[in-house]
Amino acid sequence: MATKTTPKTFAATIASEEAEVAKNLPTLEEAAAEAHALIEERKEQAEEAEGRLNAYRRKLGTGSVDFTPAEYAEAFHGVEYARLLAEGQERTAKRLRESLPNGDKRLAALVAEAVERVMPYAAEVIPTFLRPAEAPENLAAGPIVVITQDGKATEKGGILTAGLTIRSFRLPHFQQIDKRDVVREFDARGWNLRFEPVQTTDRQDGFVVDVIRVQQLSAYASVPVITKDPTERDVNAVIGTLSIEMVRAFPVQREMAGGLTVSPGGGVSAPDMSARPESKRFKVKKDGNTRTVTVEAEYKVQSNTPNFPIEAVRAAAGKGTQAMVDKFFRGVGVVEKVSHFDMQTDNPQNVGVRVVLTSKTA
Repeated sequence: MATKTTPKTFAATIASEEAEVAKNLPTLEEAAAEAHALIEERKEQAEEAEGRLNAYRRKLGTGSVDFTPAEYAEAFHGVEYARLLAEGQERTAKRLRESLPNGDKRLAALVAEAVERVMPYAAEVIPTFLRPAEAPENLAAGPIVVITQDGKATEKGGILTAGLTIRSFRLPHFQQIDKRDVVREFDARGWNLRFEPVQTTDRQDGFVVDVIRVQQLSAYASVPVITKDPTERDVNAVIGTLSIEMVRAFPVQREMAGGLTVSPGGGVSAPDMSARPESKRFKVKKDGNTRTVTVEAEYKVQSNTPNFPIEAVRAAAGKGTQAMVDKFFRGVGVVEKVSHFDMQTDNPQNVGVRVVLTSKTA
C-alpha cells in the first residue's frame, strides 16, 4: 500500500530558504565586523604617515636634515598610499555591511498576527526576512500571504520599527487584501505608520499578486520585549496619561472650548475638572523573563464647575483609569490591570490609583 504524503506548505519552503541564509549569516557578519574594526587602524596609519611627512618638511625648513631624498620621497608617497588604503577599507566595510542578508523577522511576525485578523480566509500567512524566490504553486485552498521584513528592525523601549512588504498570492476568484483594512487593524493595535502604504496588483499567468508596501511601521507586541528596566521619566508618561483619561471621562454636556491644560508634574485641568498627582512611586519585579512594573499614584481630583458633586468627579476618575487597560507605554510595558487603593485620608478629593504593566526582558 502506497504511503500518502502531505503536500509541502509554502511556509516550509520559505523556512528552508531561511535556514540556508541563517547558516551563512554568522560568517558574513564576522567578516563585516572585522572589516569595520580595521577602519580605525587604517586611519591611524594615515595620520602617522601624514605626521612623518610633516616632520621631514619642518626639518627641511630649518636647512638641517638627517634623512635622504629617497626617505623623503618614500614618506611623501606614503601619505597617499595610507590615505587611499584607509578610504578603500571604509568602502569595503560599507559594502560588506550593506550586503549582509537580513535575518530579522520580529516585526513581520507581529504584522502576520494582524493580517490573520484581516484575512481569516487566507490559507497561509507567513512572516519572513526573505522575498520568496518563486511564487507558491498551490493556491486552491485560499490566498497565501508572505510578509517580508525589509531590514533589521530598530528597537526602542519595546517598539520595533522597519519597512515591510505584504504580498498576497491568490487565484482571481478569491477576495483581495485591502490596505484600508490593514491600516484599520494597525490603528486598533495602537501601531504607528509614518507613511500611507501603497497597494498595487500584479496579474500573472493564472494567479494574482496583491502587494502592499509599508515604508515604515512602528509596532509592539501584546507583551512587548523591553531590554532595560524603566526609568522615572518612562513612568511619568503613565502618570500623565492617567490624569488625562480621568479628566476626559468627566460627563461634560458641552464642548470643552478651552481644551486640556497639562502641567509639568503630570496634572491635567479642563474647564470642568482637574486631576493632579500629589505623590507617585513604582517598583519593578522580575520572574524569569517576565517583568511586572507596578505604578502607584495619589491624585487630587476636583470639579472646576460650581456645585458639581464630588461623587461625579470620583466616578469620572474611576471610569477614566479603566481606559488605561491595554495601553502601551514605551520603556515600561502594556497595562494589564488598574485598581484603586485606600488613602490615609477622609478627603473625597483624594484618589489612589495602582497600574500594573507587563513586558518581557528578552
